[in-house]
Amino acid sequence: MEWLVNLKDEAIILKLKELKNNLSNSSDWSTVSEAEQLFIEAGLKDIENENTFTHQQVMEEINKTYGL
Repeated sequence: MEWLVNLKDEAIILKLKELKNNLSNSSDWSTVSEAEQLFIEAGLKDIENENTFTHQQVMEEINKTYGL
């Protein structure tokens, strides 16, 4: 989920939106739990609001925090 919230790659964002739309228009979406649907929708809303981090930013924070 953290990866999704921090996603900046526009191509991946568009693919995720396409996947969500496809699932919303099919019976497959019904196989996703309500909690998972809420997380997906929250992540997509964060992406739309540009409330994300780049991969590089996340890796720098991990390195700083855990010394990796």
